[in-house]
This record gives sequence, structure tokens and C-alpha cells, in this order.
Amino acid sequence: MKISKKTIELLKNFANINPNLMIKQGNRLATITAHKNVMASVTVDESFPNDFGIYDLNEFLGAVSLFEDPDFAFSGSDVKIKQDKNSIKFGAADASVLTTPQKEIVFPDSDIDFNVSASNLAMIQKTSSILRGSDLSISGDGSKITATVLDKKNPALNTYSLELGATDKTFNVFLKVENLKMLPGDYSVSVSKKKISRFKAAGGDLVYYVAVEADTTFDF
Repeated sequence: MKISKKTIELLKNFANINPNLMIKQGNRLATITAHKNVMASVTVDESFPNDFGIYDLNEFLGAVSLFEDPDFAFSGSDVKIKQDKNSIKFGAADASVLTTPQKEIVFPDSDIDFNVSASNLAMIQKTSSILRGSDLSISGDGSKITATVLDKKNPALNTYSLELGATDKTFNVFLKVENLKMLPGDYSVSVSKKKISRFKAAGGDLVYYVAVEADTTFDF
């Protein structure tokens, strides 16, 4: 079988979330951080013939990068990556040593909704690095929604803010910028009072679930 460049890019992104991956039989891929505060799932074009555990996803992707257009032959114990007369046999990892999602997340009713563009997301991530702000506040003042990059431990230091839309609610949702591990793109975002957020990519069904920090407040 072939694995498309689009799926390879998804696997690279998933490797930033967790170096472990359990490929399940079929066309659904999902991963979760070791702390279980970020989860991602997506439907891909390929249909994998069997479950296959990967302990070091970056090592697997490195092996794949040695070929221009390889074929993949999966078995229960290994996958053969082959092109022309060259091949690599990559061994499967046992499920017991992997950190993997145990079930799909059923997102509760949404209490806050807004959109984040690819440029918005890129600016949040860039300013977090430049200004050393590890936290993201998504706040509503009853009229508008504002995203602010800051350091909660030192709120008087440099911050970056942008408006994301309108709201009639008052709230202050905190996320860790380091947990925004999304592929570049536009996202529709939902937040539940149950302290979970959902980032749905425009087009397709790629979705990230990100835990909301404990000091989040909802005044409605």
C-alpha cells in the first residue's frame, strides 16, 4: 500500500503530540499526550490492514524519508518499507508500552464558540516564543472575545492580544500555548464549561481536544 504525503504530514504533527502511535485497522488515526491533556483524531485516505504499534514515530518517519515513493507492507510483527530493490523492516511495538487513546472523546455541549484563522494561530505561537508568554487567555467581556498571550505568573510583562469575535457572555478561559499542537490552518473552536476545548480544522474531520486550565472562569 501507499501512504500519501498528506497522511505523512499528519503523522509528523502527531509525533509532536506523542512519539507513540497505535495505528488501528481501518482509516482512523488518533493520538494523545502522555499527560492526557491533548488528543487528536482524523480520518485518512488510507485503510490500514491491521493494528500496528509504533514506539518512536519520529524514527519511523525518518525511515520513510529515506525513500521517494515507497510501498508499505504491514504485518502483525513489522512493516516493510520498500522501493525498487531497497527495503527497511521496521518492527512493531507492543500495545502495552504505548500511550494511546482508549476511546473517542464525546464532546459535551459547547458554551463558547469562535474561529481562529491560520494567521491568528501562527501569531499566537510566535508571540508566545518571542514574549516568553506560556499562557493563552480567551476572554469575553460581554461584547467581544479577546485572545491574549501572557505569562500568568508575571502578568505585568509583555502581552499580545487580538480580537476573535463577538459574545454576550463573560468568561476567561486559560490554555497552555504549548498544548496548541495543531497543523497550520483555520479552526472553529468550541469550549465547554466542563473544562475542555475542541479545535476543528476547516475541511475534513481533523480535530484536537485541549484541556482547559483549572483557573478558567465562566460568569454565566
